[in-house]
Amino acid sequence: MKLKVNRLGLKYGKDVIFNNLSFELNEGEILAFKGLNGSGKSSLCSCLTGLFEEDFAKDNIRGEILYDNINLNNMSIAEKCNAFGLIFQNPDDQLFSPLVIEELAFAPENLNVPREEIQRRIDLALKTCKIEHLKNAKINTLSGGEKQLVAIASILTMQPQILIADEITSRIDKEKIDDIRQILIDFARSGKSVIMISHNENDLKIASRVIVLERGKNYAN
Repeated sequence: MKLKVNRLGLKYGKDVIFNNLSFELNEGEILAFKGLNGSGKSSLCSCLTGLFEEDFAKDNIRGEILYDNINLNNMSIAEKCNAFGLIFQNPDDQLFSPLVIEELAFAPENLNVPREEIQRRIDLALKTCKIEHLKNAKINTLSGGEKQLVAIASILTMQPQILIADEITSRIDKEKIDDIRQILIDFARSGKSVIMISHNENDLKIASRVIVLERGKNYAN
């Protein structure tokens, strides 16, 4: 078991988003979450990756998130990066380098990965996402689908153990959706794990389990 979530609760002020949500994620598994807008799907992704500011989290997040039996609150930024990789719904919110090659190198460089290993990771990520031809491209010239594939590749260069995909097929060119689903399948088959947020029923078919989020729900019924 890679991830265990115990009685997780999130609120914004007095507005409860969800409460007492518990689940486990095993190696090799794709776990999907679906729900209506406002049910807390993207907020759950932020909780799982520790993206909320410390003061907000202290007042508004309850429960326990354990990765390999280590509390998320006790993990360093580098440890979180090695554990979790979050892919945003809109790649424009994630990509900020002018060139694809620079985007893919950014995270491992900041994690002090050796130069030869960075190049190996970049080459592997490009091949996995079938975008070797975009290696030296300018990101602002790419289509929406190409940008999303670059965003996925940039996370893969971090080599996280858990990939968190927040509705990553919602803005994608139709011909690239199957490629993205296959990336998630192959990632899980490698012995790692995936948490997927999606409304798309075809996306949900690749998951081993689906949890429905409902705004304000207390899951300890």
